[in-house]
Amino acid sequence: MDFLKARSTGLTLVLTVAIALGLSLAPVPESLRPVPSLQRGPLGPKLVALVAPPSLTGKKPVRLPSDTMVADTTGTPTLPPDEEEEPDAGAALVETVPALPPVPTTPGIGLEELSAPTLARALELEALRERMGAQHVDLELNCRKPAADGTCAEDGLAPFIRALAELRADTRRTPVRVVHLGDSLVASDHITDVVRDRLQERFGTGGKGFLFITRPASAGRWTRSGRGSDGWEIARLVDTKWPRDRVGWTGVAFTSGGGSQSTRYDVEGSRVAELFFLAQPASGSVQLSVDGKPVQRIQTRGFSKNKSEAAFARVSLPEGAKTLSLTTSGKVELHGVTLETGAPGVVYDTVGLLGGMAEVYLRAQPAAFRAQLRQRKPSLVVLMVGGNEAFFYSRDRTTLDEVRQQMKELVARVRTNVPDAACLVMSPIDAGVRTMSGEVIARRGSKEVGDIFREEARAAGCAFWDAFTAMGGEGSAQRWLEEGLLMEDLVHPRTKGSDLLGHLFDLSLQRAYAKGRSPLLNVADPPGLQGADVALVKTFARLGRREAGDAVRVGISQLGASHTASHYFSDAVREVLTKRFGDAGRGFIAAGKPSPHLETARVARELDGEWTVEDALEAPAGGLWGLTGIRAVGGPGAKLRIQFCKGCPDAKTPAGRLDLYTLDMPGAGAPDLQVDGEAVPPEAPLPEPLTAPTVRIRSFPVTGLAHTVQVSAPEGSGVTVLGASLEHDTPGIVFDALGLPGATAFTLRDMDAAAVDTQLTSRRPDLLVFWYGTNEAGKADLDAAELRRDYAALISRLRKATNAECLLMGPTDRLQQDANGQWREAPALASVLGTLPQVAKDAGCAYWSPRAAMGGERAMLRWQRTQPALGHPDGIHLTPEGYARLAGAFVRDFLAAYEVHKKGQPTARVEDN
Repeated sequence: MDFLKARSTGLTLVLTVAIALGLSLAPVPESLRPVPSLQRGPLGPKLVALVAPPSLTGKKPVRLPSDTMVADTTGTPTLPPDEEEEPDAGAALVETVPALPPVPTTPGIGLEELSAPTLARALELEALRERMGAQHVDLELNCRKPAADGTCAEDGLAPFIRALAELRADTRRTPVRVVHLGDSLVASDHITDVVRDRLQERFGTGGKGFLFITRPASAGRWTRSGRGSDGWEIARLVDTKWPRDRVGWTGVAFTSGGGSQSTRYDVEGSRVAELFFLAQPASGSVQLSVDGKPVQRIQTRGFSKNKSEAAFARVSLPEGAKTLSLTTSGKVELHGVTLETGAPGVVYDTVGLLGGMAEVYLRAQPAAFRAQLRQRKPSLVVLMVGGNEAFFYSRDRTTLDEVRQQMKELVARVRTNVPDAACLVMSPIDAGVRTMSGEVIARRGSKEVGDIFREEARAAGCAFWDAFTAMGGEGSAQRWLEEGLLMEDLVHPRTKGSDLLGHLFDLSLQRAYAKGRSPLLNVADPPGLQGADVALVKTFARLGRREAGDAVRVGISQLGASHTASHYFSDAVREVLTKRFGDAGRGFIAAGKPSPHLETARVARELDGEWTVEDALEAPAGGLWGLTGIRAVGGPGAKLRIQFCKGCPDAKTPAGRLDLYTLDMPGAGAPDLQVDGEAVPPEAPLPEPLTAPTVRIRSFPVTGLAHTVQVSAPEGSGVTVLGASLEHDTPGIVFDALGLPGATAFTLRDMDAAAVDTQLTSRRPDLLVFWYGTNEAGKADLDAAELRRDYAALISRLRKATNAECLLMGPTDRLQQDANGQWREAPALASVLGTLPQVAKDAGCAYWSPRAAMGGERAMLRWQRTQPALGHPDGIHLTPEGYARLAGAFVRDFLAAYEVHKKGQPTARVEDN
């Protein structure tokens, strides 16, 4: 009977498709066609990833309703071509960064622990949710293990939540895997892509997960498959003649026939691949090659002469591998490949089948279903069907009793095969139909099917998510269509709609995870730029004048430790700001040894002869140092060169100024100086001989972009160089990066005040950026009261000397490993996070938290495990990619606050110091 029922369903589907095609091709009004005309648009430009996350104006692939399939010339069910993004001329320009909606003040909706770019996108989706009347719907956790006293010992999501908590606590060494089975709503990885990205950002990435051999249909995205050759024979569970006794929940069989077929995967960041295949008598082999080099041949011949069964082969990939190729020999049937990093993190498998239903997944061969599911060892299985059930019910081609029985059997199969995994059932979303007059009305069946799914989830101990209510309930399909969130088929969401559904589902998971759980650090650490409306009024006003065309110079001086000294962060910020407001010169470069960190900015340092580079870290308080806490001391005849814009073409313009910072010593001769290879005439002697070391700033007019200053110690005495700077007589930004690795705010406090104030004043900053706190977080004996008092006093002193505004940055997330090798928060991290916002308030500064921008709690652990890695293995520093990512987050928040200022919103003004 089951076979006859399935065959009847398949024949009905074919007839439905034929009628739909006939009406669609007939000369009737567009609104009456079951399959409306589809348009393809040109590819849109890529957005600047570090600064501007994707806008809500993009579109995603066109997807036919899950109850409708189009046949190509071969009769193969297929998807229409991808719906591509429309061009947005200004989307890629940094200058168009919009002001973001404020971070919601209502806690607990799930936006915690998102990095700044992801949070920016989430806030856009939140604004869209409110406009559409969509809702935050909590997961119904239900009970998977009742206690003897009638209470619930364990809810339906508990295994998954435990596994995530183990990742966060760094006690888990294996991935947390999710297997998500669905219909056409996720066939091209829509909805699930948002959920995957968010989970991997919060808990670390374990890899790409399960991928098909090639696209199961002739169109759609390639994101969840390899790129296969054209000759693969493809059979699906949704086909009228599905691959019986062969395929499990993966749903598709890819057969090479008797010839050689191939496929290729991008495996960057992956260290483990696993091939899913059918072991059968007289089967051939598969050659695996990495970056074109053979690494392993897998024989797919089964051990039994009369039996075929699901089989698996695991292969280690070398570090740095970029591509994995599979080439068949003989008749081979493959089901897919999994790719993982080999490290703890989240792996989110998506298998979406066009026309997928509970009944379709029940067609899977039971032993293969069990073997494949157990092989993945999932912590959570998600069942996302119902749209096709609702369609057939609305056409009186199935009954609610049949829908209930099929879902009951599918849930039971999951619970039986992986009893230790959590399970989650989703309701179908709202859908619509058009009347003969063209009016859109709600389609019957979505709520009824959803109610059944809710009851079966509760009975089986699975969690349940009401996507129907989250979307906005009955009639929401019409609203989504009018807003451009839904396809004309009234069934499938477009990009914006898919992203919104993924956003809502993700936040429901995050709320479930956070429920009843205390944070590891109980301290407020809000994202975004705090207090800019008061503290940065003059800076924003100057930027506004510059943007309006005034010849204005805006000076920014960032003082800090290794995050600043590496130049990666400041170079990225400088690039964005100078592109928008103009480039007025490279600014200050400290004296010192050659450094590869300066190469990106085309700056070079050279030391010839006897030099000692000293810093203020271990020196007694009160010493005279350069702005970075560095001084280079050269013996007789030693030479130091600092070259700006190395390799830049010669140019007669612009005019500018090259400044040299030295420490002149009593009794020492004047250094020999050269600018661009020409000797500088000797200076007139000072009116009175020096009686104490004195900071000296010499200024030389220059023209052009590329310049070199050389300092030579005179014979018989030494020379002490602090640094040099280059500025052009052009309007724009000058951004100084003044960092000393290992420094704290106390280091700057203990440097000679007059020497620091003199040099910093010469830099003419409009804005002082202070980035200390990461090293303070590592001090177990940190005195928070002293930090607050002395840091605020230091900032106030420097503001008074320079008449500049200020912005205080907190620490990045800092972790350290305990004796067992597990990562824990640095001993004073909570204290620093609680103190620095108070320092900013006391000193009248804006405040920005890099840790919050990274994603908050244990963000460093996740950044270490991202591919490519964003966090350094030491748990303190970031990689160049990480600093660039963080810089993008900072610039976006900074420019968003500036845009708010430009709009003339009321702000409290601060008086000049």
